[in-house]
Amino acid sequence: MAVRLRCPICRGTFVWDIVNSGFPDDCKVCGEHIGHDRADDDIVMPSIRDARSVMQRTDQVYRDIERGSEIRAQIAAEQVGATPAEMSGIKITDLRPTTQPGSVAAPPLPAHLQGVGGFGGANGVQYSPLVQSGPEPNAGARMRTSLQNHHGSLTRGYAVSDNPATETQQPGYRRRG
Repeated sequence: MAVRLRCPICRGTFVWDIVNSGFPDDCKVCGEHIGHDRADDDIVMPSIRDARSVMQRTDQVYRDIERGSEIRAQIAAEQVGATPAEMSGIKITDLRPTTQPGSVAAPPLPAHLQGVGGFGGANGVQYSPLVQSGPEPNAGARMRTSLQNHHGSLTRGYAVSDNPATETQQPGYRRRG
């Protein structure tokens, strides 16, 4: 089966029989080396063409998360001898499609959990005033910074991030309490 290939160097196109000949090592237009020296079993980053396909793939991930949560609810019901309806509390059914850049699939928190009278936002210090003025002020923040710096030195800067991990979205995660 012949396909049309585009050279990444000269951007010229040429017809090539990939089924019988495999991928070419050299461009047939400019003669430059376009083959790869990577092993066939290496995992490489997929090509993402445009924002629309990215959003469709992302939305498909959300739908898969919802379907997976339904299956986990059924499995949980079987394991504890309950009905799937009794386990419906662990199903995820309210993820929103992300049609705009920056939009979030998770539903918004109820008003009573959005920092107004809650533990988040600027009001957080009022629940523990000694965090900033006690015998070890800001000890948690200093320890986090110290651990991040140590981890960064161990990995030569490859695994450093200020973003929290998303353990709650990993397979096998169990909610506390």
